[in-house]
Amino acid sequence: MLSCLLIAALAAAAPGSGATKSTAAKKPPATKAAPAERPTTPEPTVSPSAAVPQPLQPAAAPEPAPSPASTSSLLRLAVLDPTQGGDVPARPLAAFSQALLTELRKVERVSVIGMSEVREMIAYEKNRQLLNCGEQDCLAEIGGALGVDELVSTNVSLVASTYTFTMKRMNTRRGKIVQSSNRTFDKRDGEEVLAVVGPMVEELFPDRHLKPGRTRGVDKEVIRRLNPPPLPRWVFATTAALAVGCAAGGGVAGYMMTSSAADYRNRTTNSVTSVVSGSELKALENRANAEGTAATALLASAGGLAVVAVIEALFTDWHDDRAAIAPQPVIVPGGAGAAVSFSF
Repeated sequence: MLSCLLIAALAAAAPGSGATKSTAAKKPPATKAAPAERPTTPEPTVSPSAAVPQPLQPAAAPEPAPSPASTSSLLRLAVLDPTQGGDVPARPLAAFSQALLTELRKVERVSVIGMSEVREMIAYEKNRQLLNCGEQDCLAEIGGALGVDELVSTNVSLVASTYTFTMKRMNTRRGKIVQSSNRTFDKRDGEEVLAVVGPMVEELFPDRHLKPGRTRGVDKEVIRRLNPPPLPRWVFATTAALAVGCAAGGGVAGYMMTSSAADYRNRTTNSVTSVVSGSELKALENRANAEGTAATALLASAGGLAVVAVIEALFTDWHDDRAAIAPQPVIVPGGAGAAVSFSF
């Protein structure tokens, strides 16, 4: 029994001493390896330097800012009054100016200042003299004052029976011509002036399309206003009113004639049984004849005036197209002259 207890105590003591030996053997390499690994690790120094360029990459190649002439940006335009040379008819020039403004407003991403607004701010010829600048420099200064990106100017010349149209698009910041368009054609009824508006604007803005649903060229309504009927509406109204008045007067005179004739017959019938003065009968007869003559004249006049009114109706300006384009004295290069103003 005693020997068994000694064997068990030795067995319990043997593993404990082995464990201490193994732990003592394992600790020295662990303490030696730990300080050696930390200073030689490259990761702490490499990862910050590798992470730095990543947030800077988008800023290294930024998107370029759109220029004023870019098709995706809003282009602000001011349209100046057309200057003219020669005896240019006022109505075709006014119609051209209105059509040009309308055509420019069809262009995509374009904001247009009309001539009436420009006219309120500047008098081109006077400003050029006051600013003491050349034509292009002066236009650039005017455009800067208006706060627009570009100016559109037009010169119209008529020599004999030949038109020459020159349209320019100028950048106000650089003071340089961006695009220009020229047309030369024969003078006819004025519609040829409107026919060049669409093609010239297309040449002036080759990088911009029309707004959705718009078509290039002048509307038929503007063409109609260019050559309106010659008579104002009040002429037809006056003629028609006179016709109605004459017809009414003829009706009244006819009724009076019928009444006088009936009175004359009654007096004549009564003369068989009673005394009727011959002078009284004669007066009734004369009155009936006069009233009949007046009725005939008035009704004939009413018929004639009615025919005239029908003819006038064919030549009457029912839409007030003549009043839609009103020439006004304005700028002509080199002296006094006339340009055009209009309101639709």
